Amino acid sequence: MNAVTGWVGGWVGRIAALIAGSVLAIGTSAAATPVKVTLNAPFDGSNAAFFLAQQRGYYAAEGLDVQFDPSGGSGEVATRIGSGAYDFGFGDINVLMEFNAKNPSAAGKAVYMLYYRSPLSVASFAKTGINKPADLNGRKLGGALTDGAFKLFPAYAELAGVKPETVKWEYGDLRLREVMLLKGDVDAVLGFDSTMYFSFVRQGIKPEDIKFLYYADIGLDIYGNGIVVSKKMLDSNPAAVKGFVAATAKGWRDAIANPGAAIAALKGKSALVDEKLEMAKLEWLIKNQIVTAESRADGMGGVRTDRMNKAIDTLTKAFALPVKPKLDEVFSSAFLPPADIRKLP
Repeated sequence: MNAVTGWVGGWVGRIAALIAGSVLAIGTSAAATPVKVTLNAPFDGSNAAFFLAQQRGYYAAEGLDVQFDPSGGSGEVATRIGSGAYDFGFGDINVLMEFNAKNPSAAGKAVYMLYYRSPLSVASFAKTGINKPADLNGRKLGGALTDGAFKLFPAYAELAGVKPETVKWEYGDLRLREVMLLKGDVDAVLGFDSTMYFSFVRQGIKPEDIKFLYYADIGLDIYGNGIVVSKKMLDSNPAAVKGFVAATAKGWRDAIANPGAAIAALKGKSALVDEKLEMAKLEWLIKNQIVTAESRADGMGGVRTDRMNKAIDTLTKAFALPVKPKLDEVFSSAFLPPADIRKLP
């Protein structure tokens, strides 16, 4: 009888342990904080690192249940963040600054820098003869209204000596912008260098026939894309902000060390992507926008005070902002993860 009792007791104990484990798992899942993230573009190589962070459980380890959505560009990211419909975004810090100036009650902030050299540029084909900024006068340009390059064109024109009143515009969706140039409807288009370059290459344009005029080359020494956070999230859950930034930083660290792993994670999210093309795009971004003398020296995520203040001065004038923002109204370093996570591999 004692043996039977012991056998039954053992099974009861095992069942109780299984139930307890199930309850714990359910409790852990229920405790995860749901957050919505608006990315910079459709799912592609430029945002593959976020999916790598998700695949490797970095967000889950921070207690976050993350939903990623594509967007039509940094203008849309700023609007979504400002409305509070999205908690986090990956977008142009300068576009966010303009949005905040016009909507101070809904002002979000950048909390982690990723693009240390701005990819904003004007793209054309060699046959159009656009070799310097002055060649844009009197031309027809194409852009997406929500894109950072279009939003910041007035700042570029101001420094480059381009007469905006002479420029004719053709507007299109971010995903169809390059088609306007391919069809000959415009002389040049505005956007991120990598996005436009690989779109043209995919359509059979020879690399040597693709020309860029970079905003950065005429003195617009601005930072580019980073992680931005809504005011609602900053005010209500700073712990979630800190966790999201740390998890994303790990994802980018891993993607820089192994771009192939990031593209594999992207493929798992969007099965129809061209892996070879998106790998080249990610490697381009790492080489040209992310890994710079500044990010090597300082690590990723932060900004330099002098450079950021000069950028604010330039953009306040270019955007004709009523009040110049203070640096801490644009960027917060309070959520940066430890140096070992921020260090370039």
